[in-house]
Amino acid sequence: MAEMLRPMSTGELMDRTLVLYKKNFKLFVGIASVGPASYLLFQLLTISSASVQAGAANRVSSFSAASLGFGFFAGGLIMLAGMAIAHGATVRAVAAVHLGLPIRIWEAYKSLKGKIWRVIGVFVCMGLLAGLVIIGASVLITIAILAIRALFIGNRGPQAAAFAVFLVFVPLVVVGISAMVVWVRYALAIACCVVEDLGVVKSIKRSAVLSKGSRFRIFLIYLVFVILAALLGAAFSGLALGVGTLIPVVTVRLIMVYLASFIAGTLTGPLATIGIALVYYDERVRKEAFDLQLMMSSLDPPAPSPAAAVPVQP
Repeated sequence: MAEMLRPMSTGELMDRTLVLYKKNFKLFVGIASVGPASYLLFQLLTISSASVQAGAANRVSSFSAASLGFGFFAGGLIMLAGMAIAHGATVRAVAAVHLGLPIRIWEAYKSLKGKIWRVIGVFVCMGLLAGLVIIGASVLITIAILAIRALFIGNRGPQAAAFAVFLVFVPLVVVGISAMVVWVRYALAIACCVVEDLGVVKSIKRSAVLSKGSRFRIFLIYLVFVILAALLGAAFSGLALGVGTLIPVVTVRLIMVYLASFIAGTLTGPLATIGIALVYYDERVRKEAFDLQLMMSSLDPPAPSPAAAVPVQP
């Protein structure tokens, strides 16, 4: 059954996210499993090296450790690419189920034909922009810390202790907020790329326009579902580690941890993506009367008038 497109509050968006997720659990989990599954496969392929590293850390050469670290870095990149593609497919799936249209997992991915590299490019640009802001914020914080530190040279009292806390906590908060501000600004870029068939740069700019005025609620959606994902991930990982203490084989323990991470990521991954996709459609309804456009496009073209149907005699 199609849902009427209308502006929604932040609470309604979150509620609608959970409703869509619950009603279409297999669809969204199936779509979201691509990124975690690719990383899980990579982890299983490198599990022998990882188990050697875990079981005999003192006897592993620095070259082996470096190659293992590089391998996991490459696996992380593969997972991020899978997450970007899954995000695009989820945007399509959200549009379909929100309007009561049938769609399957392979159909959601098939709709990205010809756009996959652009979707990945948008995701990479979002990460680079956030990274540049982190670097800039880190440089400014470092300069500020050095300037403040010069005022407390030789001081071992309470002021020095407070300054030590400042050195650890405040920079992390500032850098994290700076990165989140940029990420939220461009959070709708993948949806713009997929739905409107835009290029990478135009998608980034389009997101900046659409997200204006709604960035705080985008942040809240991310915050709520990221915390939920972290809690569920910690629960699954803790369970895997607890059971793993009863198993003497290192390889089996690693497999359990990898599977726990995969399950947690697959179950919670769709939530934030569904929420952001709903925000995209909600912003278009608010700012561009997208619901009226959709309604008009769904109408049958008017039948030709009798006068127009009669050919004109020369």
